[in-house]
Amino acid sequence: MDRADTTGLGFAIAAHGALFAALSLGIGAVTMPRITGDPIEVSFTDETGLVSSAPVISSEAPAPSLASELGAPEEAAPAPAAAIAPPPPERPSTAPSQKASAPAAQPQPKQKSASAGTRSATKGARFGEEFMKGLNDEPSASRSQAAPAATMSAEALASIKAAIERQIQPCADRQRDPGPGANQIRVTLNLRLNRDGSLARQPAVVRTTGVDAQNQRYEARVQDLAIAAYVGCSPLRELPDELYRTSKGGWSNLNMTYRLP
Repeated sequence: MDRADTTGLGFAIAAHGALFAALSLGIGAVTMPRITGDPIEVSFTDETGLVSSAPVISSEAPAPSLASELGAPEEAAPAPAAAIAPPPPERPSTAPSQKASAPAAQPQPKQKSASAGTRSATKGARFGEEFMKGLNDEPSASRSQAAPAATMSAEALASIKAAIERQIQPCADRQRDPGPGANQIRVTLNLRLNRDGSLARQPAVVRTTGVDAQNQRYEARVQDLAIAAYVGCSPLRELPDELYRTSKGGWSNLNMTYRLP
């Protein structure tokens, strides 16, 4: 080894020694950073379960529709889909970072029940036929059983007066003729009757006819006899109750003509 090689080797050893000394001093001067903040608590468990995120479908039957009760066509009600049970939990993984979430279950499409649709359609059609059965263009016949309002006709009035005269006749037959020509006098009386045929007040004289110079002196006496005949034979019977008072009169207010037998 010549001198130049010896000098280079010594210089290299000196340089490496200086470098090692510098590194040793630099490492001793380095300070560790100070950790601040709250410590993180870490717990280790032996069992870990997977949580299913699949939606839970209700198994209750849907509420009945009101369309079938009103006779409107109703769409077939869908049959309730069976509730999908969540998948069984998988065994826990040894590493928490490798936990995988279960895939969300896809809900099955709802299927329409053919039997429910047929039953609803049949019910709506039957109700509609019954509802529309009585509707047509022809007017319905009246079912009213009420009797028509009674009307006082001329024939009915004549029949009532004849019935009253028959009932008054026995009282008139018991009266004595006051004198010559008195039986020619006719007295018209106004009768006010109650519904039971009794007199509401004493008969009133409306007019007198058939009076002349010969029988004029008997006029007042014949009037009294006429009033006495109706008072003595009242109450009157067998008079139609429906004609007691009508829109065209009634036997509650009558004018009767009296003459001696």
